[in-house]
Amino acid sequence: MIIKGFVHFKKGEIPFVIENYCMELFTDDLLLKEFCEEYNFKDNYILQGMSFDNGIHKRKATFFVERSIGSTCYLRCYIINMSEENEIYENIGFQSLFLDDIFRYQYEYLDTVRKGINLSMNTVDVYKVPFYMDNLQYELTFRIGDNNKRGLLEDYNRKGEVVIPLHTNEIQECYDITKGLYRFAMFMTSQSEVPFKHITLYNKGIKVGWLFCPLVSENVVSWHTYSFYKFDVMKYVPKILNNIAQDSGNKITKSIPLGHLGNFDSIHSPKRFMEQIMAFEYIFDKLDHKKAQDSRFSLKDELKSMFDEFLGMLSSNELDSEKISKGIKELRRSIAHGYSYYYDFKDNPQIQHLMYLLDDLIKCMSLKQIGFSKEEISNYIVR
Repeated sequence: MIIKGFVHFKKGEIPFVIENYCMELFTDDLLLKEFCEEYNFKDNYILQGMSFDNGIHKRKATFFVERSIGSTCYLRCYIINMSEENEIYENIGFQSLFLDDIFRYQYEYLDTVRKGINLSMNTVDVYKVPFYMDNLQYELTFRIGDNNKRGLLEDYNRKGEVVIPLHTNEIQECYDITKGLYRFAMFMTSQSEVPFKHITLYNKGIKVGWLFCPLVSENVVSWHTYSFYKFDVMKYVPKILNNIAQDSGNKITKSIPLGHLGNFDSIHSPKRFMEQIMAFEYIFDKLDHKKAQDSRFSLKDELKSMFDEFLGMLSSNELDSEKISKGIKELRRSIAHGYSYYYDFKDNPQIQHLMYLLDDLIKCMSLKQIGFSKEEISNYIVR
C-alpha cells in the first residue's frame, strides 16, 4: 500500500510517499534541507501531516518515526484519521484471528446465540481483563456482535474485537498497547508472527481513525481454534497479560521472554536454537537465582534440574533428562565455539526434537515465573 501526502514542518509543508513503512520526503524547496539538518539520524519523534485519499480527500495523519536518515524516515507506525480534523481517541480496537482463537470467538458466539441473543443487533462483552502497563491501569474487553445503531458505519466483516480504553491521545500509547498485545498473542500461540487484521481508533463508539504498523496484515491465517476449545480464559489470561505488560520496551527485566519463538522459516534455524538457550538462561535466573549465579552449576545441570521438575508436563513424557540435557549443552557448545556451522536443522530430526522439548520446557518455566502452580501448568493445554 502506497500512502501520499505531506508533513508539516515549521511554517511549510513537505510532500511524502510511504511504502512499506518507509517515508520518502521530496521537494525542491529549501525546507527539506532544513528538515534534514534538524532530524538527520534522529530517533523516536513525532511528525504531523495530511494524507490524501484517492488523491482528493485530506485526512489528518500522525507519524511515529523510529529513525531518519537524510530525507528518509523509517516509521514505527502512523495514524490516519477519518477526517482532516484532530480527533479524540477514547478506545483502541484490535481485530485479529489469533485473538479470536485465544478468546474462543467461535465457541462464545454459538453459546451466546443459543441463549437467544441476536448478535446482528447487539454487541456482547464476553471477557473483561484488567491489567497494568507503564504504571497505568487498563481493561481489555473482548467484544462480539454488531452494533445496529451504527448503521452502515458498522464493520460487518469483523468477528471478535479486543477493545482497550486509552489514557491519552498520544500515538506512543497506542503503539505500546499494540506491541504488548502482539507479544501476548505470541506467547499464547507459541509463534512469532501473529499480525492484527485491523487496528481502529474510536471516540464515543464511533470509528475516527486507524493505526497502521508492521504488525498489521490482512493476509492472515490462524489454525488455533481447536487448541483453545477447553481453554479457561479467566484463569490464565489475566496473569499472563499482566506479566507481559510489565515491560513495554525492547529490554525486558520482569516479563517472560519471547524472542525464541519462530515462524515457518525460522522454526529449525540455529539462530532460534541460540535464542532458546538465552530464553532458558533468563527464566532460570528468575526461578533460581542462587544456582544461576553459581559457576559450578553448568548449563547441563540447569537443564536437567528443569527437565526433572517438569517431566510429567512435557509433550514427551518418556525422556532421559540426563541425555537430553547433555545433547542440548553439546549442540550449544558446538555452535558457540565454532566447532560446527549449520545453515539449518531441517534434515536433522534429532536436533528438531531437542528444540521442541526446549520450547515445551521454556513454556512451563514461563508459566511458573508468571505465578501458576504445577497443577495449573499441567492443565494448561495450549501447546
